[in-house]
Amino acid sequence: MKVAFHFDADHERFDRYDGLPVIKEVFRQLLRQDTANLHLKVFTGDIVALDYLKDKKNREEIWRGFFTPPRPVWQSLRPDFMNILYNKKVFVVAFEGMGSRLRDVLHEALLNDETYIGAQQIHEANPVHWVLYGASLIPLYRITGRDLRLFYSIGSDDEWDQALAVNFRDDLPFSSITFEEMSVPHTILDGYSSYEHASRVADLSTMLYDHLNLVADQVMLRLTDLAPDLYDRMHGTLLEFEDLDNPGGIARAAAACRKMLESLAGRLSPSGGSGGMFSDDCLDRIASYISERSGGAQKENLLSHLKDIASRIEKFVSADGKREDFDSVFEGGRLLLGLVIFTCDVLMLDPQKS
Repeated sequence: MKVAFHFDADHERFDRYDGLPVIKEVFRQLLRQDTANLHLKVFTGDIVALDYLKDKKNREEIWRGFFTPPRPVWQSLRPDFMNILYNKKVFVVAFEGMGSRLRDVLHEALLNDETYIGAQQIHEANPVHWVLYGASLIPLYRITGRDLRLFYSIGSDDEWDQALAVNFRDDLPFSSITFEEMSVPHTILDGYSSYEHASRVADLSTMLYDHLNLVADQVMLRLTDLAPDLYDRMHGTLLEFEDLDNPGGIARAAAACRKMLESLAGRLSPSGGSGGMFSDDCLDRIASYISERSGGAQKENLLSHLKDIASRIEKFVSADGKREDFDSVFEGGRLLLGLVIFTCDVLMLDPQKS
């Protein structure tokens, strides 16, 4: 998700620093969160729309773009946001790769900042969003964990802003502050820097999200038909995935996945199976059910999927209390997605439920 946080750039707090005090305050709030799995690209810049908005027709277009977009987006803007946009310069700090939980926490933390005028999700298939954000904001930083990287142009090693790096080091508790060469994207060499391309990327993200939602809905339908207790187990499993970025979160989520498989095995083969593929009775019962109701490539794919899920659960459970050498939020998400798809595929083997 790409989220824009807006600030009144004409406020006296900005003075002559061109947004730097606000950027540092936003970073400071980020660093107060669990940053273990943080990976964000940071864009900044001004929305200077005063001349364009002198025309009533243009103002109406901007209003529609913000409040009646082609696709619904998350939004939490101050009631006087449009009045500020019409009459002042607005400074934006936008993050690409931000999840909804971090978005909400950062938004709440910034509400106490007198220059803050709200945030919203950016969807660049919306022409207004493309003009005000996609084509206007500049990528300046990357945050990974507690490390900050400052972008510089290709082949311009002599353009490193050492003074800015020192400024950040003096005021913010980053573990390291280094420089990263900006690749072709977002430069004058970027052949994909257009509304058409940004629109396709945004639409692709939305379509993928919609398709994943459809899979989730179908899984819920089949779980409800199969047994309410299995539905409840999936709900409990999902709740454990809300805590992935905290210590031991991935182990607890993996353990919940294990219990989900046990519940699934109990419904599919209550009396036990005879697959003999695993040393674990729960997995054997699921494997036996698959073997009895499928064949050929379908059978091999499902058994391979089960083996992969079981292997990752074992890996993540054993990570409890240890230093993890993987991104727990990303890996946990992959495990959850794999479990949901596997559950759907197995339930569809029963013609009465599919």
